[in-house]
Amino acid sequence: MIEDVTRVNILLVDDEPANLLALEAVLENLGQNLIKADSGAEALRHLIDKDFAAILLDVMMPGMDGFETAALIRQRDRNRHTPIIFLTAIGKTEAAMFKGYALGAISYLVKPFEPAVLRSKVSVLVDLYRKTEEVSRLNNELRVENENRKRTEEELRRSEERLKNLNANLEARVAKRTAAAEASSRQLTRINEELEQFVYASSHDLQEPLRTMTSFLELIERRNRDKLDEDSKRFIEFAVKNAEHMRSLINGLLEYSRVTVKEKKFKNVDCNLVVKRILEQLYASINESGGKVECLPLPEVYGEPLLLGQLFQNLIGNALKFRNERPPQVEVGAEKREGEWLFWVKDNGIGIEPRFFQQIFRLFQRLHSREEYPGAGLGLAVCRKTVELHGGKIWCESELGKGSSFYFTIPIYDPFSKLADEEPNLETALEGKKAEIRL
Repeated sequence: MIEDVTRVNILLVDDEPANLLALEAVLENLGQNLIKADSGAEALRHLIDKDFAAILLDVMMPGMDGFETAALIRQRDRNRHTPIIFLTAIGKTEAAMFKGYALGAISYLVKPFEPAVLRSKVSVLVDLYRKTEEVSRLNNELRVENENRKRTEEELRRSEERLKNLNANLEARVAKRTAAAEASSRQLTRINEELEQFVYASSHDLQEPLRTMTSFLELIERRNRDKLDEDSKRFIEFAVKNAEHMRSLINGLLEYSRVTVKEKKFKNVDCNLVVKRILEQLYASINESGGKVECLPLPEVYGEPLLLGQLFQNLIGNALKFRNERPPQVEVGAEKREGEWLFWVKDNGIGIEPRFFQQIFRLFQRLHSREEYPGAGLGLAVCRKTVELHGGKIWCESELGKGSSFYFTIPIYDPFSKLADEEPNLETALEGKKAEIRL
């Protein structure tokens, strides 16, 4: 049995065993390691050798109360930023709340509390802890990669110095060696270009190791199909599937970063032509699903053609993908409002619960498993960033089982306004936002 390394620790601190059991019952569905302590001193002992995604701390405890325990926790560098949720049955007084928040608490709940509220808060903290750990891991990998790149660049610099010296010697050769010297020089130039490409690939190409790993795993499976037991086959299939998923995530991140970082030029774009081209690209999906996409007359807007095409492709593609047993019916339209165009993409698909309307526009947010609906959970995040870079907003209206409607706005470009004195440029729009994503 493979150990689940994704479980994180949550510390439950209360002097009443019944309260600890109640907390454990509320949070057990999260599937994490719930570690209980019946006093502040025991909680501190757990913190010596364990890291926690969150600490649920009772205020009123004999000996060392929750506030005193929190103060001691905050004195340790390792736990200085560990999230603390205070739980109390003495009432939500301002003095107590201020004291709790002064000690770095992120929430203050009064017993009896709504279990769903506590579970939701802890779930968010678990996700935040995992993402923080992932960022830390990626930063360490990036640091190692940067060190390797610097070493490679230094080796390249020394190679270039040697090549320059060689070229100087070749130029001093006698006339009968001129042709050979020129051929060597061209060869050395080509080597330099190949070395530069190698440095770039070793710094930026994250997909090649995954592709190689996947190929070898599949080769092992093919060559040893009759020798492998069922567990080994399943392990190989699991590794290949996750490698493909990681490659999909990398592609999505690169796509997202191109939207936010790469400089683009705005111009007048006929949205009718954009959607027509997208429908031609999606013809196979439309035909396979037996669906119909109706495009109402669309306006001409001032924007970036490739980004707008990607926006429509993601929204229409999602409308075709997230369908039920009925053939998908999709409507694309727009209407003019004061100072802006309102666009919509409506479908009759599976729908979305209202509580997920904001979540679906975040990076890596999925409401279904990859087996049900493939994808990396980045399409709507790209849509949101594209719309924001055009100065608009995007939102969703839906009811579970009755389809979804995605709306977004694009400001109407006025060539005579003061804001139009300079052509919009994504580099300006990105000021202050380029740090949003770090690979």
